[in-house]
Amino acid sequence: MRRPLPRAVAGRRRRALLSAGLITVAALTVLRATPADAAGPLVSRGKPVTASSTESAAAFPASAAVDGNPGTRWSSAFSDPQWIQVDLGARTAVDQVTLSWETAYARAFAVRVSDDGSSWTTIHSTTTGAGGVQTLAVTGTGRYVRIDLTARATQWGY
Repeated sequence: MRRPLPRAVAGRRRRALLSAGLITVAALTVLRATPADAAGPLVSRGKPVTASSTESAAAFPASAAVDGNPGTRWSSAFSDPQWIQVDLGARTAVDQVTLSWETAYARAFAVRVSDDGSSWTTIHSTTTGAGGVQTLAVTGTGRYVRIDLTARATQWGY
């Protein structure tokens, strides 16, 4: 016959099992949320884009940010703040935003959605942007998606 555990030990064991259970749930969530499973269609490709500035409209237009070509890019003026936004054409659910930065990137930025292009809801913000490729899991709905860039990590534009 198994002897019951003292109360203090039993309580610690329950907490340990609960923690192990939470780790398992988190791991399953991560496995289900891989880009191939979670990402829907790329709704921004080829949509109208506007930006607060461009370094060179001919070489780095705002439209290059959503053309699907990794060899092209948008580049802003070399100052803060800046923004870029895409008009999706209709109210759309947004569950992921992928930012692919060059050497120049934003240390601080916010991703926002709007139905009218003037009232915005923040769906992601950070002051510790790290550059590289950032895939942000977000939840929002709007016709417009905007990235407000508030602090550059380098001397160049965004």
